[in-house]
Amino acid sequence: MNAKSILALAGLLCCTTAAAQGFRPPPFIGGVPGRAQMQAIEMQRHQARTLLYREALEEIRRNPKVVDVRECTSADDDTSLCLPKALSGGVPEAVAGRPTARRIALLIGNFSYPAPIPPLETPPHDVDRIAAALGLKLGFEVRVLKNATKADLVRAVAALAREAEPADSVFVYYAGHGYLMDDTNMGYWIPIDGSVKTAAQWISNTDISKLLGAIPARQLMLVSDSCFSGTLAREQAMAAGAPSRQEVLRRRSVLVLSSGGEEPVSDEGKEGHSIFAWHFLRSLDRLGGTAVGADVYRVVRKGVSDDFPQQPQYGAVVSAGHEPGGEYLFEARAR
Repeated sequence: MNAKSILALAGLLCCTTAAAQGFRPPPFIGGVPGRAQMQAIEMQRHQARTLLYREALEEIRRNPKVVDVRECTSADDDTSLCLPKALSGGVPEAVAGRPTARRIALLIGNFSYPAPIPPLETPPHDVDRIAAALGLKLGFEVRVLKNATKADLVRAVAALAREAEPADSVFVYYAGHGYLMDDTNMGYWIPIDGSVKTAAQWISNTDISKLLGAIPARQLMLVSDSCFSGTLAREQAMAAGAPSRQEVLRRRSVLVLSSGGEEPVSDEGKEGHSIFAWHFLRSLDRLGGTAVGADVYRVVRKGVSDDFPQQPQYGAVVSAGHEPGGEYLFEARAR
């Protein structure tokens, strides 16, 4: 297949909730596609993704460890590309139930991908606007990382693991390309140095979970606005209802809010943002006092699904240390 053909296929790809440029679903009566039309779009996009990434996917099938990041050893320093060791145990008794000490946010927006991977339009606007909302409304110390390579991303999260303390709240946001292998049900983030020829620079859900598990903060939320990020949230569904704030702060909480599952997503966006980011921003703007992550999720899910047949997901990451009864707290800054 020549480069021109690959670029044409790339235009069909679903990337973030703003999606790749070049492919727009046909118009639907009333603006809502029917089941058959949705299935046709899904088949087209699935075929396009598979063809575009076929060499990288074949490499993973031959050697699944090609994407793995090694674990850090005592010989490594802050510049090493490695995964910090996962934590053991829950919330230290000294901080259990006490108010949050610091709020730290890391927002990653990838958009200038090299051809034939299509570029994205909304991630830089999404992370800038969400960073402002987190800082002004919720009192977060915010770091924004744009066009991050695999090394940039791993080192940035590893730095959070070294800096955060048990009484802290950490928020991580990723907007960029993603992919799900049908046969293994393993999802991947594709950093800015990701390739269609090799998967060596992709990041697996397994390593994402390990990175989260190394952050000692009692409160930890990952929001992922990429295709197939729903697999991150499916490790454990969240039960209805939530314990009191005091009880939540006695537990380690590791939650994931994703922009969708595997369904086709809108390529239009709203006001320069992906549909998911736009509704997430609205939920932050309307926040008064304290809300648990499940409440924010329900608002975002309804808004997104009303705009497009796309279903955000919310769940706990037990493999990263989430404890029963845990929840993430969105706490508006006192005026």
